Amino acid sequence: MQKLNLNKTLPILPSRKNVIGILGGGQLGKMIAMAAKKMGFTVFLYCPKGDNPAESVVDKIYHGEWNDKVKIDDFASKVSCVTSEFENIPSNVLQIISDKTLVFPNSETFKCAQFRDKEKTLATKVGFNVAKWYRIKSIEDLLKYTKSLNYRGILKTNSLGYDGKGQFLINSKKEINEIWRSINFTDCILEEKIDFRREISILYARSANKTDCFFPLSQNFHEKGILKKTIAPTSINEEKLIDLKNLVKKFSNVLNLVGLLTFELFELSDGTLIFNEIAPRPHNSFHWSIEGCDNSQFEILVRCICGLKIKDTKNNGKWEMYNLIGNEINDLKNLIDDQKYSYHIYGKKVVKKGRKMGHFTKRS
Repeated sequence: MQKLNLNKTLPILPSRKNVIGILGGGQLGKMIAMAAKKMGFTVFLYCPKGDNPAESVVDKIYHGEWNDKVKIDDFASKVSCVTSEFENIPSNVLQIISDKTLVFPNSETFKCAQFRDKEKTLATKVGFNVAKWYRIKSIEDLLKYTKSLNYRGILKTNSLGYDGKGQFLINSKKEINEIWRSINFTDCILEEKIDFRREISILYARSANKTDCFFPLSQNFHEKGILKKTIAPTSINEEKLIDLKNLVKKFSNVLNLVGLLTFELFELSDGTLIFNEIAPRPHNSFHWSIEGCDNSQFEILVRCICGLKIKDTKNNGKWEMYNLIGNEINDLKNLIDDQKYSYHIYGKKVVKKGRKMGHFTKRS
């Protein structure tokens, strides 16, 4: 719970005297910082030492581990408000910060996003369609529940999973013991494998001043569990869109959301939407909004955490976004020579297989 009087501290107006604090030094932190500085704010960053592209664009860097209470406390005392570029921030860090300054989204939102069982339970409670799933704490649990799914499912770690990490596809009984040994993790969930037509995402934003907005829907294409391409805007049946937005708002209301919340969904062949997961931060599938919308998701986030007014964000035509993954960053000549592409190179020093190194957008 925020302990500060929001009426006395908000809105936070654009000024070099007002400081936006960001937790995490990756590409999302970099793009949040760029949006905040463009709007006229000063930006401070807290992150462990490492390959942190956000460091190149901020005004001050606080290097420290997530368990360094003294450094986190010092950082929090120097900023007007704080947000995070990733959801797996330790809850005690958010508590330390909330004792000193405003932090958005709140700790309840992050806790929900950190654990698959929590987000699926809440999704079911507010009315989303959710695929069958089971909590798995032992090999006995896994054998029992995979049998009920005819030995066809996806085993996922209950926490710390992103970009396909911590996920294992089960197609037969003989794979189960090997997968359980390889996962080396006793807190998992088993999901029913869904035969879906496509993957879509919806981004909802709510400001601390209670105004809110939606972005147009995105359609997403993954390769090996990592987002490769997004096309936007996409569309669904108008009645289903109204129902979806209502469910998103109900979910967000339970969490007292301030900030961004992306919902990833599966669409079945009959148009039914199945909840997959949430992300309480800027989302890869809405990077196209930098060029493609009146306001980008990063600008809207800054407005939200500062208590500034927001409204539905309109797209300027149709767009495609492609991620540059791993060694693709070393083959940019044709991309850069073609002026129809807007490219964003994150500035990571180390190239790794499966690592997002940049992205580019173009009009469809």
